[in-house]
Formats: sequence, structure tokens, C-alpha cells
Amino acid sequence: MTAGSSTALMTAEELARSGAVGAAVEACFEARALGDREPRVHALLAHLMLEGDFYDQAIAEATQAIEIDPNCSAAYLALGLAYDRHGGMSDQSVLVWHELAEVVPDLVTAHVQLGEAFAAAEFEDEALESWNRALELDPKEARATYNLAIASLKREGMALALPLFRQAGELDPSQDELFFRLLGLKEPSSVPIDPAGVEPTREARIAAAGLALQAEDLFSAADLVRMVLDENPDDPEALALAAYAYLKQEAANEAMACALRALSLDPELPIALYCLGVVYARRTGLNRHAARVFIALAKRAGSHALVHVLLAESLMGLQRFEAAGGSYRRAVRLDPACVRARFGLAASCLTEGRHAEAQWEIRRAGYYDTKRQGLFWRLYDDYAGEVGSGERT
Repeated sequence: MTAGSSTALMTAEELARSGAVGAAVEACFEARALGDREPRVHALLAHLMLEGDFYDQAIAEATQAIEIDPNCSAAYLALGLAYDRHGGMSDQSVLVWHELAEVVPDLVTAHVQLGEAFAAAEFEDEALESWNRALELDPKEARATYNLAIASLKREGMALALPLFRQAGELDPSQDELFFRLLGLKEPSSVPIDPAGVEPTREARIAAAGLALQAEDLFSAADLVRMVLDENPDDPEALALAAYAYLKQEAANEAMACALRALSLDPELPIALYCLGVVYARRTGLNRHAARVFIALAKRAGSHALVHVLLAESLMGLQRFEAAGGSYRRAVRLDPACVRARFGLAASCLTEGRHAEAQWEIRRAGYYDTKRQGLFWRLYDDYAGEVGSGERT
């Protein structure tokens, strides 16, 4: 690689990472003109073309990168996503995702995407095998579980699929994030919470307990909540925090008791509604109660996409598929990148026989999930590190 093309590539990388897509594309063209045998140039250009929905160009550039070096993992990712988003190219998708899984065997997303490509090509057994392989690599992989739920819905109906949807939702970090948004917390604390060092006021202890829960430090959170309740056993916010702590320990009865007590003191407290709704949703036969609680939560915190997802899941359990679809669509309007809403909307479409729409929603879920992970840049940087370490010349 010449000095000029190397400089142009570095410029393109910086521009692409900063979101200046147009300028990054121009820098890639410059680097390619100075020397077109560098896989990273073609892989990066494929990624940028994909960002602009220029699928044919993305396919051409990624293919060129792979022809130059069959180990360019970032190019396989861009090529697979381009095939998936282009539509009608499931056979090619299967081959690409299989190759990526060979190049990076422990890449969970490669196996998830391979399963989705198999499913689109109607190879259901192979799809299930791929998703189960992804879960072997990472038992907390939510997207693989969502896909297994969709497969269960196709084979066995909503009654057996719904628990899988909820299991996937609980693996998805967005559900815990919703609780903390309702609590008013955004960024987690980088400093461990020491209950003894917290200012001895109710407000300080409540805030510190929330941060401790966010850091999954249940012991410190319990100490702080206990201090608040010792002074006032009828503090609804402290009771709701206790309910959430019990939820995280799968102590459903205790969580329900605390949430109900909190709501008896403050019937509109969002975090208490959240906890009670989640408890009801986990209990077989309580979908109707869960739906009522999530309807109340949606009235008070309707700006959060996941609130509508939780409501929709309860409505699906009641076989109110049209209403559930409406809630999922509200969630997608609020947050187009909500993977859980996309998979739920796909399930809603399947119950109405709209298979093409369902497949489109699954593809969009995959796109947003991969983008959220920053997977292209992870693979690109790993590959660049291999180049820099002298594995290639």
C-alpha cells in the first residue's frame, strides 16, 4: 500500500467514524485510485455504501475486498448485510454468513445472521441449528432467542412462543434500561456505591440505591432502601426499588407485594407499575392483569418505546393481535432501532398471515442490532490489527 493511499485511507476512516459519510466516500475513492489492492479500502467503501442504501455498490466493493483477501471479516459482514437488505438473495446470504462464521468462528452474530438467512431460504432445521449454536457461544444472546420464538410461533402458535419472547426480552438490556429511565437515571455511576458514605437524607439514599441497582450491586441497594424504609415504611419509591431488587432475584411474590404496596400509596408511580406489570407478565394466566398495568404505565410514560412493547406482548398473550400490532407500531415510531419491537411486529404480522412483512421486520431488526453493536468497526479494527502485526504484507 502506497504512502498516499495509506494517508487517504486513514482520512476516510476518521471521516467515517465521525459520521461524515460523503467525505469518507470521496477519501475512499482517492485511496482506491492510488492503489486498489487494499481490502480495507473496499470493505470500508462497502460499509459506507450500505449506510446510504446503495446495495449493489456495497456488494461489488465487499466482493472485491474478499477476492483480494478471503480473510477480510469486515467485508463479509458488509456483504451479508447488503444481500439481506437487498432482498430476494437468501441463497447468497447463506453462503456469506457461513463464510464469516468460518473466518471468525466465535462471532455470535455470524451464527444468528446465518440462521436468519437459512430461515428466509426456508431451511428451518438449519436455522434452528445456527441459533442454538449462537446460544452455545453466548447463552444471553437475545436476538437468537427472538428468532427461536418466531420459529416456535410458526410451528406451535403464540401460546408456546410467548414465553420465549419474554425470555428474549429479559435477556435484552433494554428492559432494565427502561426501569432506570423511568427512575430518572441515564448514565451508570463509575464509582462503587458505599452506603456508609451516602448523605443521610431520603433523597440521597434513594438516588444512591438506584445507582447501586443499575450497577447490579443488590447488597448496597438493599442497605440504602432499608435505611429509607426504617424512617418511613410507607415510602412508595423505596418500596418500588425493593420490588425491582426482588425481581432481579426472581423473588416474584416479594416483588409483587412491594409493588402493590407502593401503588396503594402512589397509584401513578411508573417504576412501581413497571415492576407489577413484569411480575404479572411472568405468571401464567395473568396476561389480562399485565395488560391493564401496562396500559396504565403507557398513559404515564408513553414516550418510552419499550412501554408499548411490554403492553403489546401482554396483548399477544390475550390473542388481541390487532391491538398488539398497533402497540408495536407505536414503539417502532418512537424508536425505529428497537429490536424487540421489530421482532414483536414480525410476530404480529405472522399471526395475520403477512409473511413478507414479517421477514422485512426481522431484517430491519438485524440491521439495527448489528449497528448497535458497532460490529463493522470491531471486525475492521481486528482485521487492521492483523495487517499491522505483519500477518499480511
